[in-house]
Amino acid sequence: MLRYYFYMFILYNDYGKKLKEILNELFPGLIREPQRVRVPVRVPDRRQDPAGR
Repeated sequence: MLRYYFYMFILYNDYGKKLKEILNELFPGLIREPQRVRVPVRVPDRRQDPAGR
């Protein structure tokens, strides 16, 4: 839980952003930026719907 609070502090606080920059300068790659991930979304096939919607 402490890790979560620290991460939220770094993401949403100006002092946290400065802290993240300093830590990444001292230890490169220590705090990584979140990356967007594409998730495939399946469209339901209406022919196979048992309710016939």
